[in-house]
Amino acid sequence: MLCGYIRRVTSETGDPLSGLTDPVRRLLAEPPVMEPKLLELRAIWPRLTPVQSMMADALRMCMITWDPLELHSPRPAAFGTVNTGPLELAVYLPFWSPAEQGTTIVALLSAVASAAVATAAARHPAVTSGRYPQLVWQGAAPDLLSDLTSGAALGLAAIELVSPGWEDIGLGAIADIVQQAFGPVELDRSMVELTAGYHPGCPACQGSRFGFPAELAEATDTMCRSHRSEAQKVIRGRMNRAKASNAEGWAALSDASARLGRSHLPNGLATKLANADEAMYVTPEPRELASRARLVIEAASWFPGRPQDLAIALGEDPAMAVLLPDWLMNLVLQLGRVGLGAEAIAVAEALSRVDPENAAIFYGDVAVALAEGGLAEDARARVADNLARWPGDLWVRIHAGDAIAALGDRVGAWAHFEAALAMAEEAGDLPGRSDVMERIISLEPRSGAETSSESDAQHQSTRPPQPVVRYQQRKRQSRAQRKGRR
Repeated sequence: MLCGYIRRVTSETGDPLSGLTDPVRRLLAEPPVMEPKLLELRAIWPRLTPVQSMMADALRMCMITWDPLELHSPRPAAFGTVNTGPLELAVYLPFWSPAEQGTTIVALLSAVASAAVATAAARHPAVTSGRYPQLVWQGAAPDLLSDLTSGAALGLAAIELVSPGWEDIGLGAIADIVQQAFGPVELDRSMVELTAGYHPGCPACQGSRFGFPAELAEATDTMCRSHRSEAQKVIRGRMNRAKASNAEGWAALSDASARLGRSHLPNGLATKLANADEAMYVTPEPRELASRARLVIEAASWFPGRPQDLAIALGEDPAMAVLLPDWLMNLVLQLGRVGLGAEAIAVAEALSRVDPENAAIFYGDVAVALAEGGLAEDARARVADNLARWPGDLWVRIHAGDAIAALGDRVGAWAHFEAALAMAEEAGDLPGRSDVMERIISLEPRSGAETSSESDAQHQSTRPPQPVVRYQQRKRQSRAQRKGRR
């Protein structure tokens, strides 16, 4: 569904689908935004020079619902590169780009197509020779889409369908997009034909040819022993040569290919949230956090009851995605620290819909966030609500003490921590007991220099040092513990 896309563009430019033919309009009105799909389109101009016409014939333009390099922020509005054998100007436009550029789909498609054709025509010897991608990577030639106004003289293009519907994004599209960003990766994707053999049931012995890499990899299990070994040697050899040609590009290609079948966020949300983990230990400015809160709420709305899928869509390793990412688990508290109490509540509500099992964690953080934001009455009300809803939850009780301590009520905080200590000891929860004791010690009177700075230190010492890590100690290793295993 177009959902928020339609609403945003309509308010700025009118109908985002205006100017499109009915067949194109119907397909773009209901894009499969939660699946990695592409729709191939054709651009047609009334008058072109012979060289421009040759480049227009070579243009292969697709709208995409998923950017394979979405985690490499920032990303351009569109991506284009040149392939040869046969000549191809491969251009990709993310479905959400027109909205972000404040224009209609047909206007941006026309600008992108015109820029690619005009740029390629102006440098056609390098384009037709196959040298252009390397020249771009070396900085000796402009990216096909570096200037979206460069093809303005061609006029507005008519946009027509090439593919009958949305199709799966495959390795070819991923390789094009990686080449635009990281330069050429010399991955030999030609058909593979293995040596003749005589084992019945072996497709290689029967003379079959295999596409690379998917078809060959899938067929190896059905091959005879000698052909299986030969196929694996071909796979290793081609992949090693690709890696040697461009290690960074090969890593990006491998990562994007691995994530192709995983959960992903629509509308470029993953790119907008790609660097959020950098704020784990440094609180960003309020405006940035407010924007991040809105993005998180939107992202969470696509994954009700599916915390692991949301974590994977945000870039977490599937093998490690037991809980939501650390930065996301910490977001409610960060919002409170900069006085964004309403946003903290909204994020907690959104995350609780994604991960109902951990709702107590999110609402416990809300109590602290409201207290640290100076909303005393709201914080006390939230503490009372949380204790009524989760009377036996250790961290709800601990956070009740954290919130009350942040309000300057040492006696009230002490009472909550004493209750939490009893709960931890009764349950035999040694890590929990340790966390409670740290808080109790932090409330004890100080003397000397410590006493003189007590009012400043109290706020910091009573705050949970790393609230996310305490949850992960229950269910998974912390990020620091996992780094060495990646």
